[in-house]
Amino acid sequence: MKSDNQTYPDRHPLRRQPQQKRSQERVEKILDAAAIVFDEVGFEAATTHAIASRADTAVGSLYQFFPDKLAIFNALELRHVERVYIIWDRLLRPEIVQLPFPDFIHITTTQFQQLFEQPTSRIVFSQFFTSPTIFKNIDASFTQEAIQFMAKLLKARNQALTDKRSQILAEVCVHAINTLILLAIRSSESHQQEIFQEIEALMRAYLEADIGDNTINNNSSDLLEKLGAVYQLNYRQSLILKYASNNQEITIKNCEVMFPDVSRRTLQRDLKALSKQKLLLPQGNTDLRCYCLNSELLNL
Repeated sequence: MKSDNQTYPDRHPLRRQPQQKRSQERVEKILDAAAIVFDEVGFEAATTHAIASRADTAVGSLYQFFPDKLAIFNALELRHVERVYIIWDRLLRPEIVQLPFPDFIHITTTQFQQLFEQPTSRIVFSQFFTSPTIFKNIDASFTQEAIQFMAKLLKARNQALTDKRSQILAEVCVHAINTLILLAIRSSESHQQEIFQEIEALMRAYLEADIGDNTINNNSSDLLEKLGAVYQLNYRQSLILKYASNNQEITIKNCEVMFPDVSRRTLQRDLKALSKQKLLLPQGNTDLRCYCLNSELLNL
């Protein structure tokens, strides 16, 4: 599956572009409804009337923006691609790349599991393998784009990987994951959960030798682990300290990327505790505050 990493001014499926916020919201509501209808009955059986009914709007309103159901599907393609790009951008951040190997793999697989819990991505992905001719904004070479992203992600984690090695690893990962995702989204909800757990286990076993913690740990890791034990740091605080060591500083926003399920207040308490123990040195005002590793600790 391929898309251009840019806008699509000459291929946009909308009959007219919504200018007002209310119209934009109506288009999004139609797309949400269409994704559900397509997911439930399939593209062929879906009708614009069923989509309009699910969107709680008149079919005439739907036709103001989309000439037919194919145009709606083409708009869902773009929505799927945009969401994939958002995930790729998120995963390439150092806050994720530098996580311990099990956490790195878990977050990577979880991001895509959550993507395919959404009807839009389920229908676009599965439909491509049954009716690729209806696609307007995605073609088969999107897989190559995904492979290039994966190779870049792996090299970001372990810069010692050769281009050839990162490429073959990426090819195997992308093709294996695509096959298993297709199986997952065609399965029951409980079985889908099991398959994604197996995807995570598969990626951990396959990639550990090339990007595992033993492969990429730097010379300061042992010292940071000792500091964590001496000061009885919790898991988050240990990772915060490691990130600060690798990147000269850390901010609350960096912490929120690393721990998306942890409240900002809890993360602020972690930073405050590390500062109180003189492991991190705060700099700047509250809104722009960053925390630097106490470099004297590395000379102990």
